Amino acid sequence: VRAKRGEGPRDLRAELRRRPSLEQLCMARLVLVLLALFCAVSSAFQTSAFRRGPYAQAALTMSAADSLATQLRAQSDDELTVQVDEARAALYDMRHKRATRQSVKTSDYDSTKYKISLINTILAERQRA
Repeated sequence: VRAKRGEGPRDLRAELRRRPSLEQLCMARLVLVLLALFCAVSSAFQTSAFRRGPYAQAALTMSAADSLATQLRAQSDDELTVQVDEARAALYDMRHKRATRQSVKTSDYDSTKYKISLINTILAERQRA
């Protein structure tokens, strides 16, 4: 450590005391490694717990999306338009509840929007055919 102009030996001693020792640096590295390991393990555990937990059925998988599409394709155009109107009304109600600070499941937004877009896609396919 070089002394700057105007610094006496007491300032150098104080600066040397402020620097971490090799043991402190090793301990800090160990803590960081353990923290990173803990975060990796906990995120993996949360992901696997999410798949097995109560929300597993609510997650929309590809097979569930395919089955919803096949169910909607089996319905007539009139039934689909009624379902679109009901879904839009439900979406409006959810927005109204959120604006008035009532409790709303936020996951219902995405599923309702998905259902509306799927029905509109099916209706557009039928018009093109």
